[in-house]
This record gives sequence, C-alpha cells and structure tokens, in this order.
Amino acid sequence: MKKRKIAAVVTAAMLLMTACQSGSVSKDDETEEETLRTEESDKSEGGSGAGGLSGLINGILNGDTNNSSEQDTASAVPVETTVSDIPDQPDSAETTAASTTTAIDDDPNDEPNIAEMESLYQPSGYAGTVKYLGFYDITADQKGREQCLIFQSDMYGGTIEYISSPSGESFYEKLALLISADESPDLVEKSAMLYPGNISLNRFEPLDGKIDIDSPMWRDMKDVAELFSWGGNHYYYPHCITTSFALNYSKKTIADNELPDPYTLYMNGEWTWEAWRDMMIRFCDRDEKNIGFYATDTTINGFVLTTGTPWVDVLSNGHITNNLQSSNVTRAMQFVESLCREGLGYDKQHGDWVPPETFAVQCDNLLFLCMEPEWTYIAATEQIQNPQGVENDIFDTVSDFAFVPFPRDTYADAYYQGFDTFGYLIPKGARNMSGALEFINLNRAYEVDSVVQEQVKKDHIAPEKVYFTSGKNEGHR
Repeated sequence: MKKRKIAAVVTAAMLLMTACQSGSVSKDDETEEETLRTEESDKSEGGSGAGGLSGLINGILNGDTNNSSEQDTASAVPVETTVSDIPDQPDSAETTAASTTTAIDDDPNDEPNIAEMESLYQPSGYAGTVKYLGFYDITADQKGREQCLIFQSDMYGGTIEYISSPSGESFYEKLALLISADESPDLVEKSAMLYPGNISLNRFEPLDGKIDIDSPMWRDMKDVAELFSWGGNHYYYPHCITTSFALNYSKKTIADNELPDPYTLYMNGEWTWEAWRDMMIRFCDRDEKNIGFYATDTTINGFVLTTGTPWVDVLSNGHITNNLQSSNVTRAMQFVESLCREGLGYDKQHGDWVPPETFAVQCDNLLFLCMEPEWTYIAATEQIQNPQGVENDIFDTVSDFAFVPFPRDTYADAYYQGFDTFGYLIPKGARNMSGALEFINLNRAYEVDSVVQEQVKKDHIAPEKVYFTSGKNEGHR
C-alpha cells in the first residue's frame, strides 16, 4: 500500500471544546421521541406538505434538497421521525358509488394565475430599515439573497443594513456590547442563540403574541419552536429545517476512480463507517495527492450523532446531561481520529478553509466535503456554471455534485442523522421590531406560501432581461 501523508490528528481538546457549544440529536430516555431516526427500510420519498416535519426530514435524508435549506450544528436540535409517523396520504382521486372515473378540469401544465392566488401573509409595505448583525452578509448569501431582494421591494418596503462582525466569541461579545449600549441590532441569525446560553442571559425579545405560531403559515413549525422555549417563552421561531452536515461528493470523481456510488450504498443499507473508510483508502491509494475528506472543527458533531448518542442533552427546563464519557461518543471520536492517522484527512493542501467554491474545482482529488449540503450544492454548482466573463457563461451545465448522509454506525440499529434549523432572533432593545418581524415572516412565507413560490419560480424560469448598456459587454445580457 502506498504510504500516505499523515494528516493532523483531531485532538480531544478540540472535540471537547466543540461539544460545549453544541446541541444534538438525542437518544436519552427523556427525549427519545425527539431523536431523528431513519430506519434502513425507510426509503420512501418525503415532503413538507401533508407529511409535515416527518415527511420533510425523510425527504432530506433521501436526497430531496428541495426541502432542505447554516453550515454548523451549534444549534442542532433533537427530533425523532420514522416513515411510520407520516400520516396516510389522501387518494389522488375521489370515488363515488356511481363512478370511479376521475375528471381532470385543469391542465397540470397550465401556468397558475398568481394574481388570483391568496397569499398566507400580507406585508405592511412599510418595514423600514432593519439592522442585521452577522459575520456574513445575508443580502449576498446564496440562501438569503432572494428573500432580501423581496424585502427591499415595494411590497415590503424594507432595507437591510448589514453590521459586520467577526465570527465566534467576537460576534457574541459585539452583540452583548451593542445591547448594553442601547444600540441593539434588529436582527441576528440563529447562531447567536447558543441555546440555551444567550437566551438564558435575556438577550432576545420573546416572540409570543407577535408571531401567530398557530397560523396556517407557521403551525407546522410549532413543535420545533417548542424545543427552543425557555422559561415558558419562545424567542426563536425557525422558518425552516435544514440538514446539519452531509458528505458532498462528485459523481464524476466516484466513477473515474471506479468506486461505488455512496448514495446507492445508502439506499441498499450498506453505507456504514467501514464502507466510507474503505472507499477513502482506495481513493487515496491511487494518488498520493488525493484527499479522503475535508471537515471543519464542528463536523465531529454530526458524526457522533450517527451512534444515536449526542454530546450533551439540553432540555427546555434547563436540565443538561453530559454524555462525553459515553462509550458511543468515545468510539466515534476514536474512529475519526483513526481516519486522520491513516492519512485520509485534509492537511491544508488547498489552504486553511475549503469552501464549496474550492471543492468545485478541486473535487478530482478531494473525495468528500463534510458540509451542509444545500449551501454546498448551490455554491459549487454556481462556481462551475458561472465563470468570470459573460462569454464564458455556461449556465446550462449539468452539475455532477451529490451528497449522502453520514454513514451508519455499524453497532447502531438504524441510520441516525443530526439535523438543524434556520431562522432569526430579535435582540433585546431592537428599535425596529416590526420590520424584523416582517422579515421573519417573509422567510417563512418564502418556504411555504404558494404565491411567493410561484413568483420565485417564474422569476427563475423567465427572468426579466437586463442588458449591459456600455463597456466591453455592451449588448450582452
């Protein structure tokens, strides 16, 4: 076997530090009903419609990225679902004693008349300027750009003012400083929560009575929002459920190296820790420059959850259970450490940080990128479809990128996967609370409102043509 470069070993200190900031999927007896559990036999497609939360999560785990929507698991929360939780779907056609023939009045290919559709949310049109504190600009982010453009339209009458901050402790310190100085921002995204940390420190406004969680637009998220309640109040209403981490890969790289497709293994119930390791060993043995996987310091969270045991259980009543000495947690940490000792991990060949854009052009020698899959897929695909220069635009290029859930622990009785949520909170003392509430409602409407979805679909399929009027690209769209 070819000798491979020994990559940096994941240290126990780093893992413990990560665990102190992480929530997770739980298999504790007190919260067993809150564990996301996907049986190997649960391969039917899910969705976010009548199936609610169960259908949506199963859809994500079966590769339906339409239902997925932050790149860390610091606020990942526990939920349990199996396919058996999904209520029976109604028959597609009603039958009567007189006839079993279904009459179809409308052509399914007819374009919906948006003007005749009723929206779930009616904005005021006077949202005003909302000050957003963050370590990235949501107006330029792949998953927030469109929502911000809608917010800035005449329909909402809003503007996002971005207040930049470094990430990590500097971000939390800046938030606390602005609140204490009576200069609170109006909006922060969910990573500011550090549940229950900053909520227990009274740094956010409760949303009870300000957003109707029982409304048709929000009711499907009621049980999820309850997981983040504190002291009987609700400070965080997530507008969507996201996957926390997945293994992103290029189907072309898999085929070129004569490796089995990971998603096929998953569907066959054969996607295990050992199958993942063997695949990376075969790949790295082909070329000393090949890299098995790239992971961040929080990726270990998602991997530990495949055992069915979280680092720490946090209940809404403040009870915290430390599982760091669990044999399952220890075994998962040791497995990841062994991957690094075998030279399968990343050793900064492409710099300290490998975003999806880098993975898009380096995936021929980087087999797996351990990141949130929707963001990864969008960013990586845009990287290859839209290179610099109008004449080089190849927007219709089909992407070879795919993703698969973390592999199953061989000793576990099922596939266990962590999941996350995304949404926004309103800091204590925010000056434009009404505008912030409109933005939160907009993001939920973007996920479930058929009027908004049809308009977005229309804008993507037949966008308004904009042409350069001067410069070297004059006349080009």
